[in-house]
Amino acid sequence: MDAIAALKRRFEHVMGEFNASPALRMLAEGRANLAHYKSILREIFHYSREDPQIQALAAVRFRGADREFVKMFLKHATMEIGHDRMALDDLAALGEDVSAIPSGNPLPSTMALIAFPFYQIEHRDAVGYLGYLYFLEFMPTAHGSRYGEALARLGVPAKAMTFLAEHVAVDVAHNKMMEHYLAHLVHDEEGLESVLYALEVTAQLYAQMLWGAIQQAERPRDYGRARAEAVVAAPTATKAALPVY
Repeated sequence: MDAIAALKRRFEHVMGEFNASPALRMLAEGRANLAHYKSILREIFHYSREDPQIQALAAVRFRGADREFVKMFLKHATMEIGHDRMALDDLAALGEDVSAIPSGNPLPSTMALIAFPFYQIEHRDAVGYLGYLYFLEFMPTAHGSRYGEALARLGVPAKAMTFLAEHVAVDVAHNKMMEHYLAHLVHDEEGLESVLYALEVTAQLYAQMLWGAIQQAERPRDYGRARAEAVVAAPTATKAALPVY
């Protein structure tokens, strides 16, 4: 069983479908605009904010020899911290007020993408999460430069593409980590099928997220605030400083 080769083959097929999805066709054909890109950045913020904690959650399920990968997995998770801020910074570079975005609800299509890896880990199996991670790591390194060129043609300045640029560059190293995970954490054909399925699901949900963001830009709808994210500052007298590590 060669899990790495199997994932690469399926990824190529999945990316063909992904790049043929409505949102990516609009981008490739020059029919997208800045409003669409801004809306996409908002949704990128919402899903990428969850990624460090999702990856940490997957590590909770490691047992036996798989425990040897807990340190690597958690270190990888910490590398994802702050990527959501890049999306907000990109929006701010386009002149948007981003102050209310963190406490707002994501679009339904984005919520589906967020919810899937939690469900996969908690109710199916943690190894399948590698399919979610594989798509998010390999998609920008394989096609991100092309997406960036298309955005530039729409008039998006480089200072507003830091999220994409970071993933095009940094995910090259993460791809090596992914191959290490696949070689050591996928133990049988059943595990491999779980990863392949999660890869397919993630690609489709990501495409739906992009399309949902484009529709939101064209027909805006207010989905309200997320109570859990609406942080209320503590009184000055009792507010404790966060520790510095």
